Amino acid sequence: MPLLIGTDSGLYRAVDVPFDRDDLEFVLDCGVVTAVTSWGHTDGVFVASSTGAYRSLDGGETWTDLEVPLGDRFWHAGTSEVWSILATADGTLYVGTNDPYVFRSVDDGETWVEAKGFRDLPSRGHWESPIDPHYARLRALETVPGRPDHLIAGVEAGGIHVSPDGGRTWTDHRDAIVDDVHQVLPVSEDVWLVTTGYLDHDLENLGLGHAVGEGGLWRTTDAGESFDRIDVGNDFSYIRRVFVHDGRVFFCGGEEAPPAWVNDDHEVALFESTNFGRDFERVPFPGEPHEIVETWAVHDGDVICGSGLFDVPDQRDDVEGRVMRRATDGTYETVGRVAANVSRIEVV
Repeated sequence: MPLLIGTDSGLYRAVDVPFDRDDLEFVLDCGVVTAVTSWGHTDGVFVASSTGAYRSLDGGETWTDLEVPLGDRFWHAGTSEVWSILATADGTLYVGTNDPYVFRSVDDGETWVEAKGFRDLPSRGHWESPIDPHYARLRALETVPGRPDHLIAGVEAGGIHVSPDGGRTWTDHRDAIVDDVHQVLPVSEDVWLVTTGYLDHDLENLGLGHAVGEGGLWRTTDAGESFDRIDVGNDFSYIRRVFVHDGRVFFCGGEEAPPAWVNDDHEVALFESTNFGRDFERVPFPGEPHEIVETWAVHDGDVICGSGLFDVPDQRDDVEGRVMRRATDGTYETVGRVAANVSRIEVV
């Protein structure tokens, strides 16, 4: 089964795993890949990136630019970026950008209209990003299981917000969870998992920020009305992604946020839970002690994941990306290396 591998320097395609470096095909020059995903109800596979959003209808061999209206809002790389993309069962496409904005298309990406209700959220004036104090990132866009018109938006840094009507109006949930949201994973209609980092807007204004923000893995059982942290006491609480498969919960955390990763002034740990977070077991993996697992997928029935170092202020030329596979005995093995950090994996 082919594998699409998103990195800090574009998108690669592997015919199968394991793979050698020479087996990889560079299929999309799109800068930093922020999402690679597909849905059973929508044709094709989609990529969000620092240069825009793209779609492939042939398993990732060729790509079409969806021409999302990025505008001229300045970002640390010089232009706006697409951080999240979503296709719903009714054929609507959504993208989330920095600043952040939500754009919506009802004609398969031919035209885009801003969901202006997202601008009206009361907490918007308190949002920011870890790099630029003026522009937050809309890292997560998800639908609520069983409620196809309900959207969830996760903002880094700006909390979680919910729309009951396909993005027209929004309810502000910033006060229910810490600011630095990386991912929202809806498990059911009311139960969602959320990964967070250390940036807290109010603390940042006091000159503290990353040093004091809590981070961690959070869970809601009331559709975002309240959240509880389920990895309490975990020192590896800077968490980028969580994954659930076959009754098992996976996440990888770092002791520090990306500024400490520049000189490897951090350690990481990989955890698994078989009781949905009542407790977690730390497991070894080839990327220790510094590589963060950023992405997960299932390939031919096996859990696979990708790692690297991300969002460091000064990119390191000595860091390679890694793809790993979890064996039936629970051990992890490297099944491929990539020239850049592996941020997303999608099986096509």
